[in-house]
Amino acid sequence: MLKGLGGMGDMMGLMKQAQKMKKDMKKLKKEISKTNITVSDSNNILTVVMNGDHILQKINFTDDFDFSDSKKVELIVKDVINQASKEVDKMSSDKMSVLSKQGLPTDLPF
Repeated sequence: MLKGLGGMGDMMGLMKQAQKMKKDMKKLKKEISKTNITVSDSNNILTVVMNGDHILQKINFTDDFDFSDSKKVELIVKDVINQASKEVDKMSSDKMSVLSKQGLPTDLPF
C-alpha cells in the first residue's frame, strides 16, 4: 500500500515538472516573438527586420538604389527575406535548446 503512495508522489512530481515546463515554454516563446533579427544583403542595398514570429517589421532600401531592374529587385528582396527567416529559425532553435538541455522536449503543443 505504501508503494502505491510512493507512485502517487512520483506522479505529483511529474505534474509539477510538466507545469513548470509549460510555464518556461510560454515565457520562452514570448521572448522569441519579441526578438527582432536584422539582415542586409552583401551590398547593404536592402535591410529587413523580422521578428521571432517571422513577421516583417521593417524593409529599408538605400536611397541611391536603382529600382529600374525589377529582376534585380526581386532577387535581392527574396534573398534577404529568406536569409532573415533562416536567422529567425536559428535564433529560435538556439533559445529552445536551453529547454532541451534540461531534458525537456521543445516540440510540445503549448
